[in-house]
Amino acid sequence: MTKRLKRIAPVKFGLVAGIVYGLISLIFIPFFLLGILVSSFAPAHQGAMQQGLTTGLGLVFCIFIPILYAVIGGLMGMLMAWLYNVAASWTGGIEFEVE
Repeated sequence: MTKRLKRIAPVKFGLVAGIVYGLISLIFIPFFLLGILVSSFAPAHQGAMQQGLTTGLGLVFCIFIPILYAVIGGLMGMLMAWLYNVAASWTGGIEFEVE
């Protein structure tokens, strides 16, 4: 049986997209933490305070990035759902088969 997807709820799609993007960003956090750990053992040419500040900012970055990815992913998801709805009103939507 052929069905047609004519509309996507932008807010619901944005919520799901935000959660998915936030979870995907968590995959990269261990690599960032590993980079911070390796760089903390590097010789400090700028001084200990500069190196501590860099390490601290790296840790803040690891906390902030999943939140930023989730927010931007949610907003872009809403935009994409809205654009799909506009395009689907012109073309009739995507056809797919269900069994």
